[in-house]
Amino acid sequence: MKVKVEDYGITDDEMHYVTYRASDLDEESLNYLNDNLEGDTILENGTLIMNVYYSKKFFPFGSDDAKFNIEDFIKREEIEMTYFLSSFLEDMK
Repeated sequence: MKVKVEDYGITDDEMHYVTYRASDLDEESLNYLNDNLEGDTILENGTLIMNVYYSKKFFPFGSDDAKFNIEDFIKREEIEMTYFLSSFLEDMK
């Protein structure tokens, strides 16, 4: 499984979001995630796209440190989401 942060920011109504793209998953896993994850998910060309919304307090890119080391924060967020999705898929079995 590969997870990439596609986009992040603040919506017009002040919601903080991160858009993730998960790829290199089999069709059964993709469908399970799409059907069971909370939030906005769609399947597109064999990948799962997820929009996750955060309060300002928990937004992973909202700290001052993130502004100076954004690449590190993005990589960490990709690792954390990979771990979360892997754990979530364990429940499928």
